[in-house]
Amino acid sequence: MIALPDPSAVAEAIKQAARDEALSRFQRLQAHEISEKSPGDLVTIADLETERALNRALSALLPGSTMVGEEAVAENPALLQALQGEEACWLIDPIDGTINYAAGVPLFATMVALIIRGEVVGGWIYDPVHDVMAMAEKGSGAYLDGQQISLGADPALERLSGCLHLSGYDRDLAATAARNFDAVGPLLVLHCAGLEYQVMLRGRLHYAVYLRTNPWDHAPGQLLLAEAGGHTARLDGSPYDINVISHASPLLAAVGEDAWKDLRGGLFGMKNDL
Repeated sequence: MIALPDPSAVAEAIKQAARDEALSRFQRLQAHEISEKSPGDLVTIADLETERALNRALSALLPGSTMVGEEAVAENPALLQALQGEEACWLIDPIDGTINYAAGVPLFATMVALIIRGEVVGGWIYDPVHDVMAMAEKGSGAYLDGQQISLGADPALERLSGCLHLSGYDRDLAATAARNFDAVGPLLVLHCAGLEYQVMLRGRLHYAVYLRTNPWDHAPGQLLLAEAGGHTARLDGSPYDINVISHASPLLAAVGEDAWKDLRGGLFGMKNDL
């Protein structure tokens, strides 16, 4: 049996690393401190140093644990295999929303999930600009700035606001959604999944659709949303899986199961016969 660290201690470690390494460099980056891992996929010195700081702090909180950071995986994709290992594993996104961060736009977050034998048992999303922490431990509820979150009843379809990340996806599905935009509320894209999950916890955003599902982008948010009463699955009905990055069906995260079904039918034109 693995003794888990105090979630509040993890939250403090995340805050410290994000403030010291990411926030301190925000809007102060030099051109040579920004590069591309692949075309259009940026990495900055702040991403690298924040990940290193988190590695040190989280290792100290849970000795013997394994670190799987986004930037380390970019160098060694085999590290992802640790998510299914027997050892406790920290999944780290040092700066979610690096494009925003590098451009000086204050929409970015630091995200951490704790994985035990392939299961997400802890999740943290921190907005260092506004000093807002969301955290959840599996089975113990979701908290935003220390207040437990319960999402309550789902709004009607026409009041559901959300964001779509469908660039490069099935044109027919995207065209169906475009034809049905009038059936739902306004669209908003923050280009930062971590903050989109936080805004869903606040009830100001009701859904998000993602084509890319890298585990560091979604594992913390999925746990937080589930613990608050939300519902997530791929449009074909299959559940979210931290080990599946590319899938034929996009991921739909919503504030509740009724909202998920309404969106699947009303926005994407699918029969709810799952």
